[in-house]
Amino acid sequence: MAKQIPWDDQTDGFISELDDSLSKKYGMSIRSLLLNPSKYMGKKGLNATVGGIRADVEAYFAALLGSMKDEQAKLDSELESADTQYREIDSLITNKAATARVPYVKPFFLTRNQDKEETIVIDKYDESLEAFVGKLVSISNFVADVSAVYKQYRLGSWVFSGVRNYVLNINPPASPVLVMDNSKVIINSILDEIETSGSE
Repeated sequence: MAKQIPWDDQTDGFISELDDSLSKKYGMSIRSLLLNPSKYMGKKGLNATVGGIRADVEAYFAALLGSMKDEQAKLDSELESADTQYREIDSLITNKAATARVPYVKPFFLTRNQDKEETIVIDKYDESLEAFVGKLVSISNFVADVSAVYKQYRLGSWVFSGVRNYVLNINPPASPVLVMDNSKVIINSILDEIETSGSE
């Protein structure tokens, strides 16, 4: 049985390309380093090698993103809209929770059983949402803002916790730029761990 990779398929594709172009330069498989960092611990000059790989990863993604200026502009516009939607819906939820005396929190972390949640995804704020949010608040013990932040934009997501949890999400933008950014974060976080372990 093949070993499962600890990242998504898109990231795996980027890692394959990086492996093809960088393995000779560094005398090691980039994929192997990311999958089995313990195998390389103690190798002379490991942190310098990881620093070089990080710089090449940054250059690789910068080149890809540099050819997608129109896609980036489109994403920026969609993120601006999503952030505006977040502020409108968050204001509505805050007011409904305050009126119903239901605690409203912005937790640092919230443990959730996503198998026992019902998720509702909306495209945009409209007047019909007011009654719907009021109903969700009325059956909740508390409401938690668990929105994700991308750059300076918020991607709205709220948990209405009660006998059954309901999650209200604003439909996030779909863009290859987001996919690339996510993959770059995944790769860099593994390189961070390798550097930290290598310097101990």
